[in-house]
Amino acid sequence: MRRLLVESAHSAVKSTCQFKGLFKGLALRRGKRRAALAVGHKLLRIIFVLISKKEPYRDPGVDYEALMVKRNAPRWIRALAKYGYAPAEIGVAG
Repeated sequence: MRRLLVESAHSAVKSTCQFKGLFKGLALRRGKRRAALAVGHKLLRIIFVLISKKEPYRDPGVDYEALMVKRNAPRWIRALAKYGYAPAEIGVAG
């Protein structure tokens, strides 16, 4: 279990999530091995809470609403245009 958690911690550190900052802060003070183990422990605690509450993981550093709007806005605008609304009427320049 420890090996899996440390390996997961190393991969989580390479992404842009809350674990990257945690690892960097701990690695400076405690060393990379202990920091990886601490991040793995944090992952384990988060996984336990997610399973017990049956909820999906939401990274606190990511604004999911803005990400969803950015991803879906062009599709929404096309759908509005399809139903007769001009881009100028809905407040979009272009």
